[in-house]
Amino acid sequence: MEGRRRRGEGVESIWDKGDEERRRSIWERGKAWGPCVGPRWRAPNAEPKRPSSQIPTAQPDPMVDRLRALVVNRSWRTSLQALPPPPLPPQLPWLLRPSAGGPTFSCLLSGADELSVHRVRVPADLRHARYFGSYDGGWLFLASRQTSGHMLFNIRTEQCLFLPDTVPRPWSSDDFPMIMLAATVSSPPSRGTDDPCIGAAIVHCTPFITDSRQITFWRMGSHMAIPSIPPDHQFDVVSNQFVVEEMEDVIYHKGAFHFVTKLKNVFVCRLALHQADLVVDHREWLMFAPQDDLGYPRPVATARYLVESREQLLMVLKCTCNLPGWPPLVFSVFEMTHVQAPAGAPQYVWTPVPTLVGRMLFVGHGCSRSYELANFPGFQEGIYFLDDLQFYSVSRIVQYQEYLCFDNGKYTLGPPHVASRCFWPDQVNSNYSSPVWLLPGGEDDANNAQAQVDVHMM
Repeated sequence: MEGRRRRGEGVESIWDKGDEERRRSIWERGKAWGPCVGPRWRAPNAEPKRPSSQIPTAQPDPMVDRLRALVVNRSWRTSLQALPPPPLPPQLPWLLRPSAGGPTFSCLLSGADELSVHRVRVPADLRHARYFGSYDGGWLFLASRQTSGHMLFNIRTEQCLFLPDTVPRPWSSDDFPMIMLAATVSSPPSRGTDDPCIGAAIVHCTPFITDSRQITFWRMGSHMAIPSIPPDHQFDVVSNQFVVEEMEDVIYHKGAFHFVTKLKNVFVCRLALHQADLVVDHREWLMFAPQDDLGYPRPVATARYLVESREQLLMVLKCTCNLPGWPPLVFSVFEMTHVQAPAGAPQYVWTPVPTLVGRMLFVGHGCSRSYELANFPGFQEGIYFLDDLQFYSVSRIVQYQEYLCFDNGKYTLGPPHVASRCFWPDQVNSNYSSPVWLLPGGEDDANNAQAQVDVHMM
């Protein structure tokens, strides 16, 4: 057995190149560090290994651990509160319908059942108000007494901003009552900046119900509007007669208010403050060349809307149609285009837009909006519309007659051209208002979707 090495004989041969102190130091470290460090063998004078059950362990103090957890949680909460809130996903408008007992809203995402209709919590004196527009951030234009009591009401915060009820008459010292029919503002109404928020409205302010609509402006916070501007009379080459340029819609676009008329011309007004008085600093007519609206003769136009989309101004035309193979409602989209024309000729044309190219348009008087389809997976291109056939009916407003509320839905440009009713349930009429859009977003960038998320339900 001489060729067979006995256990431990090879140890010295491995470490015989160092001195005795070095070998002793290595053995001591092997004792202290245990089997995971140093040689795998045990030092001759090492203590026998204890079973794991005999290793003493420190018993934690529950009170100490609880205090440490509270400190850590408080630190996490403080850190999270200091961080800006994450951006919320983009939202689409909701349909605010004037139901019996107060307004309700319908959501496109909820489907066509009872889960898609929600009751809106509003003050009791506003449950039967007439709605005549909306603005981003949950703001609603309404008239609490149908013909008066105009205000901006925020359905999220319940903030209320009163609007003018009268317009001054240049030939008299008395003010004349007005009925606001459609309105918008130049900026978020509650944003406290040096730039004043200015409102614009299409109004009726004459003693006779059948008189043409006029326009007026006011500074937010003021109870007095500036003198109204009556419509012009333009020559219509189609009918070969002079026609009243009655305003159909209003939008704030590129620093000025734009009004579209029945002849599809645009009246531009730029407002300014002069010695604290609001004045129309610049006004201009943009005349458009007459053209066939839809490619077939004599469509019956029932509404015209202005929409800002991709920094361009669009006009959406709503018409009734009785042609075979076409839906009863037909929509067409045009883009404002400046052209080179001889002096005295119209300098603008409405260029047809055959497809929406990845957009969804929500049209309503004073509150039309455009949304990019890429931000809303699962949706398709289309034009969402309201039943606003009687939106400008002054006789209906004065005599408290019923408003139609049934014709709300979506139109697809096609082909094929399809008009569908995508809001549930089917409501035939209302005795106090037409439907309007409830718009998301607003001046609160950190919570730009809360105008819909935080709507209070009854």
